[in-house]
Amino acid sequence: MKKALTTMMLLAFAGSAHAVDLAGVEIHGFASQGYIKTSHDNNFPVSNSGQGSFNFNDFAVNFSKEVNPDLRVGLQLLAMDRGSYGKDKITLDWAFGDYRVTDWLGFRAGKIKIPLGLYNESRDNDAARTFIFLPQNEYYDYERDSVNAITGASIYGSIPAWSAGTVNYQLQVGTTPIPLDGASARNYSAYISTVDAPLTTTEVNSSTAFVHHLEWRTPVGMRTTFSGLHTSFDGTATGIYTDPATSATTPVTAKWKFDSWHRYILGVEYVWNDLTLATEYQRDDYTVTADYQNPALENFTSRQASDGWYASAAYRFTDWFELGGYYTEIYADRHHRNGSTFEDLGVGAPWQTWQKEKVLTLRFDPVRNLILKVEGHLIDGTWNMSEYTDASKRNWYLLATKATVFF
Repeated sequence: MKKALTTMMLLAFAGSAHAVDLAGVEIHGFASQGYIKTSHDNNFPVSNSGQGSFNFNDFAVNFSKEVNPDLRVGLQLLAMDRGSYGKDKITLDWAFGDYRVTDWLGFRAGKIKIPLGLYNESRDNDAARTFIFLPQNEYYDYERDSVNAITGASIYGSIPAWSAGTVNYQLQVGTTPIPLDGASARNYSAYISTVDAPLTTTEVNSSTAFVHHLEWRTPVGMRTTFSGLHTSFDGTATGIYTDPATSATTPVTAKWKFDSWHRYILGVEYVWNDLTLATEYQRDDYTVTADYQNPALENFTSRQASDGWYASAAYRFTDWFELGGYYTEIYADRHHRNGSTFEDLGVGAPWQTWQKEKVLTLRFDPVRNLILKVEGHLIDGTWNMSEYTDASKRNWYLLATKATVFF
């Protein structure tokens, strides 16, 4: 299957820089290769980025066909590598049928992209944005595989609001498929692991999920979105407990659950000529429970209340050069942003309960359908670091470069 995908993409790139049309089937795709380097002991979001890594790439090809004026079908195959996850394994990213009755009422079924925030549906389209990494409070790379698409059905539509613009809506119901070898599963493992008992998730089950998304597009270049995702998921994990006093080891099995998970995102984007401004606020509420089948470990139930926000600006100076930057913050406990509840959250220092980033990006479009980007991050805190170690530092940096060809 991987050989077939590679052949298709090479044919597409060799023939034309535009979309390919084969018997009415429209084909698009992209290929990205990047390099990432972080402070030595702060690996994020590529596992070996502290040493510098080329395990930072994305490949995708998608197919779509208009069966008749009201019915369209499509799918996308995606492969990515982030070091410890992805590993260029080809996955079905999305696939659905879309039947539009009228402008204000349409139906989709299959594996459907989740409209969460301003950019979740377009987050993989490198050509559509300035930045290499979207702000991690809303677009966390370790969650992409669990919030990218829902397997189920949706209704959607667009309603004119006269001189005020247009209101778009989407409602979805289904389950969010979470791969066992993906980044989300690694993230869940980190939640329930301890210093003496690192665990690996061995099973993940998703409950029914509900998604709502409302978008208001005004005639003056501003759009406002309000989104929500509501679900629960559970699973099992295994590992080895090492007694710190005797170094004796015993096996551990744990049952865990993220219950009543509610995410809300409010976003505003304003576009004026070559200037784009955006800001989003996100809050999460859920309960984490862990039941360890080992008397050396204490079971726990913890109510989580995190939030985060960012503000970004990007300006295109010429056809080939764009400059952008953003500032973002995320907190593990929005009721104690100073980190005073760090012990309750099971971390060793207050700064492990937040992450604050200053980001600057240079984007170059030297020729049509080729994008080059350079991006730097100055970071305070490590809350988003799933692969945290005792050697990780509070203040650290991330430098990334990326080249993308798309058609």
